[in-house]
Amino acid sequence: MSKRILCNFIKAAAVILLTVMTVCFVVSVSSADVTFKLFIDGEYIGVVSSADDVYEARARLASDIGGIAYSPDLVGCDVSYSLVLGKAAKNKLGTDDIYRALYVAGLKDFSAAYGVYANGEFVGANEDAETVYDAVSSARKSAQGTDGSEVVLEGSIEVKTLYYPYLSLRSGAEIAEALTLRSEEIFKTVSPGKSLVSGYVDIGFEEGQFLAPSGGEIVSTDLSGDGVTVVTVRTETAIAYSIEYEKTADLYVGEYEKKCDGADGTKETVCRITYENGTAVSTQTVSETVIKEPKAKVIYEGTKVKPITASTGIYDWPIKNRFTLTDTYGYRRIDGSTKFHYAIDLATSSGIPIYAADGGVVTFAGRTPSYGYHVIIRHDNGQETLYAHMRVTPCVTVGERVYQGQQIGEVGMTGYATGPHLHFEIRINGERVDPLNYLP
Repeated sequence: MSKRILCNFIKAAAVILLTVMTVCFVVSVSSADVTFKLFIDGEYIGVVSSADDVYEARARLASDIGGIAYSPDLVGCDVSYSLVLGKAAKNKLGTDDIYRALYVAGLKDFSAAYGVYANGEFVGANEDAETVYDAVSSARKSAQGTDGSEVVLEGSIEVKTLYYPYLSLRSGAEIAEALTLRSEEIFKTVSPGKSLVSGYVDIGFEEGQFLAPSGGEIVSTDLSGDGVTVVTVRTETAIAYSIEYEKTADLYVGEYEKKCDGADGTKETVCRITYENGTAVSTQTVSETVIKEPKAKVIYEGTKVKPITASTGIYDWPIKNRFTLTDTYGYRRIDGSTKFHYAIDLATSSGIPIYAADGGVVTFAGRTPSYGYHVIIRHDNGQETLYAHMRVTPCVTVGERVYQGQQIGEVGMTGYATGPHLHFEIRINGERVDPLNYLP
């Protein structure tokens, strides 16, 4: 066989072999389970069935985070995939698992902090509430100056508790400086009154030429023959009241409220005025006596910052008053049959407040036949809590973000209930779990 024939034979065999391998590969791919390895910021998270699941979780997270984040780029983590062929993985990630992973990764460059806004514009954020109050108070004092002027808000100051990028965090001094630079558009000063308290004058015609227009009472007049006249005058003048600011946790930072009005005081001043040929050449204060002390005007200055509504990831008891654990998670006998109870029941008096076990967004606030009035809160980690059998309509609404410990309703017995109690559920990945494993 010639070399040319042998070479052609080898080429033909190679083409046939490649074609067979391609066909086999296509057949195997079409019959195999196709899954994807999910990587977030380069870290392997787990296996997912479809990129659509990740997109769904990401869209949900972006919607949730929009109400608690200062920056729209919170969900700014990098997502990548690796194709997996062959037998499907036993434990694929659900959308709740993907949601939690995206949530943690999305927060890597963010911090829960208190953001200060002047006339609706972001100024800076700090992680400490007292630092934020001190910064606002410092700017107010700067606007007040040293003359005791009263400061009122010309614009607005608001503090929001959200997630902020680390790059937007500022020291208290930096926030105070930024507010001070804009003090003219934020604050307005009002000087307290300093009006003269009228005295009275009892003088003769000759003495009147020596008194200033403000008047007063002439105590004595000493006339000498060389053109020098010394007149002693008593006058009463006002002592302007001062402005004092008193901290209160009943108002939010940036809010001011009058506690009590101020009142001017009165002082008596005795002066000796020396005239030469009818012209005053010197004035000497002989005495000053306070007749009436001034009363300071006191203004409340808010120190409270709005609680952060982001989830802590740690649940607290939804009832803080004394209660009795009447039913636990598991099987129980009811109406002559055994049924599974997917919650715990906390029995207490009707009307006792019910509090959110953690921060999150309200997804249901209404009434159904079995649960009665109840609330469902979805937390930022994808978990849910349910609070049932409330006495009246819940005091929160769908879409509202609530903070841990915020009152959401009252204990009652609406729906299927034999007495006043709270039916409390925790749901993870849509499955109801034993709340006692997650409560302190």
